[in-house]
Amino acid sequence: MNYIWKTFDKGSSIGTTGSENGVIIRDEENTFGARITLEKEGSIAPYSITIGIYGIMFHTDFYANLEQSDIAFNHFKTKIEKVIEHNSISENERNSEWNKKQNNLLDSLTD
Repeated sequence: MNYIWKTFDKGSSIGTTGSENGVIIRDEENTFGARITLEKEGSIAPYSITIGIYGIMFHTDFYANLEQSDIAFNHFKTKIEKVIEHNSISENERNSEWNKKQNNLLDSLTD
């Protein structure tokens, strides 16, 4: 699959307040149905990343500095792509092994 990440809503969210009450500094959406947002100066931590795979899951992690959060941002994108690819398997081909792998992939996003 060709995973395309684009700036969410043509960049209109940059500089606005995010879900963690911080300033959004990076916000991208995957054309297959996912979003990842990086905020600074939020209520809980200096940096936060919120990820969502539409219709599947939503999660936020917190970071002490920009360097850590930039590394994590790119790492999350790779993990999200694996979940999207796994979900491309047609429903009639899904079985208990598919479910087990799905759960492991989702768990890996929140480790």
